[in-house]
Amino acid sequence: MAIRKKISHVETSTLFKAISNEYGFDDEVILSYFQDIDDLQRLWEKNNEVWVYSKDERYQYGWIKESHLKQDGSLVPLYIGLHHTRVMDDDEESDPLLVVSFETREGLADPVLVILTMVDHSDMFGELGEEKHDRVKMAQIHKKLDDLLQGKHSVDKGQQ
Repeated sequence: MAIRKKISHVETSTLFKAISNEYGFDDEVILSYFQDIDDLQRLWEKNNEVWVYSKDERYQYGWIKESHLKQDGSLVPLYIGLHHTRVMDDDEESDPLLVVSFETREGLADPVLVILTMVDHSDMFGELGEEKHDRVKMAQIHKKLDDLLQGKHSVDKGQQ
């Protein structure tokens, strides 16, 4: 059953643009989704809440899903604390996704919902088919997102 989670407001991460760029969403593409993202933000801030649903529930526009739970019920440890939702209000189109998290802030009773990046399903959860069963490939996919969210850009990896 979906759970209503109160929020104080919505913010966009300072890394949003850089991380989205890493996943192929350049400035022009991000701008083309601006109204869709703004609509989601307004929806969430309207009642200062967001609905979090599980894998066994039907998606509804604006609801977010925990990203660390796989379809088979197993965990993706690097995704604990991350959630995702569809950018567009379109039942036929599931990409792109927004990756979001909740951050506690001093002085605020409810957490801030932070929009972290835009990404496609395949870049976050692997391509349908054999790739989803390749543990090494999936670990690389999970690690890349985790690294980017921590501010470690892929261009930096060669210098580490």
